[in-house]
Order: sequence, then C-alpha cells, then structure tokens
Amino acid sequence: MATTTQAIVPQPSFYGDYEKGEELTDWMRKYELSFPPSYSDMDKVARFELQCAAASPAETWFTNLSAADKGSWTTFRTAFRTCWPKPVEVTLTVAQKKDRIHSLVLKDKEIGVMIEEDRGRDWGHVKWARKVSRMAQGFNDNQCHLLDVVLENTPQVLRDFLTDHYATWADFEADVAKISASQLGKAKQRLALERKLREDVDKLQNQIGNNCKNPPPASQNLQIPYVPPPAYCYGYRHATTPIPMLQSQQNAPPQPIFPPIAFQNPQIPTAPQVPQTPQATNPGFPQTPTRARGGSPADRARVAVQYASIIHHPDMEAGKQAYNQQVQDWHTQHGTEAVPNSQRPYPLKPGTSPIGSRQCFNCGIATAPPHQAYDCSNTPLPPQETKWRETISRLVSRTLTSAPMPSTPKNVQFVTPATGPPANVQYGAPPVTTAYLQYGYYQPETYDTYEYAGNEYGPQQ
Repeated sequence: MATTTQAIVPQPSFYGDYEKGEELTDWMRKYELSFPPSYSDMDKVARFELQCAAASPAETWFTNLSAADKGSWTTFRTAFRTCWPKPVEVTLTVAQKKDRIHSLVLKDKEIGVMIEEDRGRDWGHVKWARKVSRMAQGFNDNQCHLLDVVLENTPQVLRDFLTDHYATWADFEADVAKISASQLGKAKQRLALERKLREDVDKLQNQIGNNCKNPPPASQNLQIPYVPPPAYCYGYRHATTPIPMLQSQQNAPPQPIFPPIAFQNPQIPTAPQVPQTPQATNPGFPQTPTRARGGSPADRARVAVQYASIIHHPDMEAGKQAYNQQVQDWHTQHGTEAVPNSQRPYPLKPGTSPIGSRQCFNCGIATAPPHQAYDCSNTPLPPQETKWRETISRLVSRTLTSAPMPSTPKNVQFVTPATGPPANVQYGAPPVTTAYLQYGYYQPETYDTYEYAGNEYGPQQ
C-alpha cells in the first residue's frame, strides 16, 4: 500500500545571529507550522539540523546540544528558547507614541498629487491620513487622543480644511478624502502669494532698518558770510557813503583811477523814488487742513500692504481658530496692555475688511457709505486691533498725501534811487557795485492731512 507524504516547504536558512532583521522566535514558529500533524518529534529535530546555515552560530549550537535536549520536541524547544529567548514587549509611553506619530510627515509636494502604489493609485494626502490612522489605532487610540499631534504636524494648506475635533479616526480619514484637488491647488496659490508678500515686507523693513542704522553723511553746506546791505537814504548827500565790500572784493587787485568827470546840470528829482520791494513767489501758510480722501482704494491697498505682515485668516472655523491662537501668542509675547505698532502688528479678525480700506475702527468692516465708530452697532474689536487699524489708516493717509515742494530760490536785486551827484563833484574811482547774497524765502511746514474717513472717534466729515 503506497503512503502519501505531504510536501514540506523549506524555510529560509537559520543563522541565529540576529543579522539582517532576523527574528528567531518568529522563524521558529514558521518552522513548526510547516510540518504536518503526522510528523514525529525526531523528524522535526532531524530536519532542524538541515535548516541551520553552514558554519553559523545555529549549527554550532545544534552540534553541542545534549542528547537529552534532542530526545523530544518539547525539550528541544525549551533549549531553543533558553538560547534565543522571546523578545521583550516594550510598552510605549504617551510621549513615545506622539513622537512616532510626528515622524509621519506629509510633504507639500505630495498634497493634491496622485501617487502610485503597489496596489493602485491614491492621493498623497489621503495616503498620509491612512498611515496616521493605522498607527494611532495600533496604539489602541480609538478616540483620537493623539489628534492634536497630527494637526500640529499637518501642513497649513491642508490644515485650513480640517476641524479641531474628530470622534474617530475613520471620520478623520473621510474628512481628508473629501477635499478636492482643485481646492488644494487654490489654497497653495494663496499661501504662495502670502509668502511672497511677507518676504517683500521683510525685505522692505530690513532696508528701512539699515538706512536708520547707517544714515548717509550730511553734506557740508558752504556758509557764505553775510554782509548787511547799506541803509537806504534819500538825497545826493549820502552818495559818498562808503559801501561795504565782500571779502572777495577786498582781495581783488586795485582798480585804475579814472580822470575826474564833471557833471553838468544834474537832474535832481523833486521827490525821492521809493524802491521797489523785491518780489518772489511765496506760497504763504497753508489753509486749515482738509480731510482729504487719501488716494483711491487701489492706492490705499498698495500702501497698506506693506504693513500686512500677519496672515489675515478667512472667515471659517479653521480661520477663527488660527486667529484666536494668533491673539493668544501676541498677548503672551507683548502683554495685555501693549500697544501695537509696525514692529509688533496686531492680528486681524476673520471676516473684517483689510487694513487701510476705510473701514470702521470699532467693528473693522468697510461699508458704503462709511460709518463712524460712535454710531456703529456691530460687535466691537479688541482695543489693540482698533488702535492698530487707526494707526495704519493714518500712515496710509500721510503717505498718499503729497506735501508741497519747497520753492525755488529767486534772484533778488536791490535798487537804489537814480540820483546823481551834485555838480562839480569829482570822484577818483568808479562806484563799486555790491553783490548781495541771494536768499530763499522761508517755507512754512505744511500740516499733515489727516483722514477720518468716517471711521474715527473724532468729528464727522
């Protein structure tokens, strides 16, 4: 009668040195499962020797094993576990679990991109959410206790579409999977524009800081000594009064002496001629400053954008949560009584209008026509945000309001009376003409026009 023998699939060679990720306990279990129930203990022990790799620690151990240990499969397995004990089960702490969850990083280039897998294709962000969910469930976290670590490690482009609380990890996976690729693409473009704007603002602030630290050397103004003009007198008696000369004329070579000239019948005016006052363009003092419009909305947005160094989050649940975190971080860093300025801008509440858009300082919303804070019935903003919007509105208005240019210095000539000397008076030298210095008129400092725009705590427009 023929006996049917079941074929046994050989296991990988057994080395017993733990190299290349060899787990000896798992290997022994696979070895036992490969035998049919009809195999005897001696057959299992004899076949074990064939499974040992040549010149390996396992073969040396089997050769030196006593006959009593080889007598039955139970004693043989006990000797095996004595030499290669089972691995110690390590219980991870909460911090270690968080570190392992944190190690699953989702790259920006994988968001909204289809990735090939061994068993098909899937979106990169969906694949990442599945890995995170499986690892958390492996830690027996079925109630999403590790969700805060996952959201902290989530890129901003994906974080804006997620909520802060999930009941199960299946809900988390479903929420990630329902985000479309087009939504993620638009969010990427928006974040790229905000990042570019932030870099431009930082570059501008650095340039301003460098200019303040290293001011250009002041040019040396050449001071010309002032020589007061001679007192104006009427009549020919004063024609011989010496006229003061400039230093450059004192060092000039002597002038030749001309022969005496006799004046015949000098024409003496019956009335002194009043000299004309030199005229020059003088803008005078400006009128009372009006509340100018401060430029078009496009100009205001262009100027105000340099102060928008903090992200203005959208009016959605994720944006409100991010805004609350911004406010908490700001007060933690600067204190509850600090006043915002260009070095520490204050976050803007989601749903409000951008800074510099002629918005109400009380609620932060721009309306048409604009309304003022004293008659605003909307929910008021935090005091720091109100002060920050008021400050930016003033800066934008002053930037867009052009100050009058200083007037160009005018040539001034002083005119003396056209009176001649009396008759029979001779002079040994021709009269000296004095070159008087030229002075520009004083330019009064202009007022800074201030724009209330219907949104200030001052008087109405």
